[in-house]
Amino acid sequence: MAVIDTFLKLMLEKRAERLVLVSDAVPYLLKGGETIELSMPALREDMLARMVKEITGDELSARKEGTFRAADGAFGYAVLPSAGELRIEIHAAGAMPPAAEEEDPLTKAVADFAKSHEPATPKSPPPARSGPDLLALIDQAAALDASDLFLSSGKHPRVRRNGTLSFLEADPPDAAKILELIPDDAARREFEESGSTDFAARWELSGGSRRFRINVFRHRDGVAAALRPIRQKIPPLTDLGLPEDLLDLVSFPNGLVLVTGTSGSGKSTTLAALVDHLNRTRSRHVITIEDPVEYEHRDNQCLIHQREVGTDVESFSTGLRAALRENPDVILLGELRDLDTISSALTAAETGHLVFGTLHSGTASSAVNRVVDVFPGYQQSHIRTQLALSLRAVVSQRLVPTKAKKLVPAIEKLIVTSAVATGIREGQDHYVRTAMLTGVEEGMVTLERSLASLVRKGIIDRETAVRHAMDPKALQHLME
Repeated sequence: MAVIDTFLKLMLEKRAERLVLVSDAVPYLLKGGETIELSMPALREDMLARMVKEITGDELSARKEGTFRAADGAFGYAVLPSAGELRIEIHAAGAMPPAAEEEDPLTKAVADFAKSHEPATPKSPPPARSGPDLLALIDQAAALDASDLFLSSGKHPRVRRNGTLSFLEADPPDAAKILELIPDDAARREFEESGSTDFAARWELSGGSRRFRINVFRHRDGVAAALRPIRQKIPPLTDLGLPEDLLDLVSFPNGLVLVTGTSGSGKSTTLAALVDHLNRTRSRHVITIEDPVEYEHRDNQCLIHQREVGTDVESFSTGLRAALRENPDVILLGELRDLDTISSALTAAETGHLVFGTLHSGTASSAVNRVVDVFPGYQQSHIRTQLALSLRAVVSQRLVPTKAKKLVPAIEKLIVTSAVATGIREGQDHYVRTAMLTGVEEGMVTLERSLASLVRKGIIDRETAVRHAMDPKALQHLME
């Protein structure tokens, strides 16, 4: 489909008399003497030049007027190049464009307003602005309890359920429709400058009000969006397939508890379940710093303040430093992603707070090295000492496919005993591994022990277990 067809469809949908496209400016429609600015980034001159060729069949050279036929009928056009600007005006074939020397008063007023450099009022359109088609797709994805909805211009929509992508029965959205999701000028500028933008939105759907975290991004073939619903119901650990003894992790009076794994392994969901248990069983002040907020907690016994990076706080590290002045008992960090955040988390754990955080690490034992390696060499000995004193536990999880074609977590659990603390302090990784192999009574769990348990319960088959084991020989011994 030609690029210009997307704009013509919008013009017809809005029943506007004229479409105006100007280089380095946001496109707009003229309808009944009013200007309707389209919800999309400013158009680059090379994009306009491409549309000129679609309309006229020629490369851009000089001023041109005439008619052309598009997918939705015949239209009149005027191409008006000038120094530093390219302008295209399109109108219904029966109407005449204004002469170049008789500048439209409304267009002049808009230009004068832009030159005044007054900031435009941010526009927060109602949910219906995304169009009934997209809203229906979003509603459908929510009804399917999908973890993600993917929209891509020219491609059929897909949802992710139980880790698997599947198609929705719907026509592909066009780029303009996807760009209508972008809620305000700041997000549009970010999209134009960086090629992507993050934001949150709430819609009234058939199942009630739902909040979504959205990323709109540019790709080789057009524009796409990934939408993730913010969960309202927090599943208990048993529903997640996790052992109930993980609930003991909220009993630590202070220190650092890490939940590790690859992206999409369920780390945030596990932490949400732990905070929910804490909320139902203890009276604590909890501050969470997340990017994004994936589950909404409601105060029960706890006082909970959830802060979202980019909306409520600039970054994890600044939010954490502020949290230390906000008198929390428990701090949850959505991700330990840089030196400043990790350093502040260790300080918070040392000063009497219970800190939960996630980390991208493949195993529980490698999480220690992952934290230490963030720091420069001259600091690493000191950080190992800090970790040995403040780290309380590490849970590592990965999702493995079940016989029922679903996903279930297999875990490792490391409890920091005196032997483990010594291994951390001295950089002796084998101390940590040995402690996990022999520390069943202390609550330690190796990945192989977790996989063997899932096999014995008939949840996964042997081949799946062997494929995900770090030590297949140990796994075979446990399954005998």
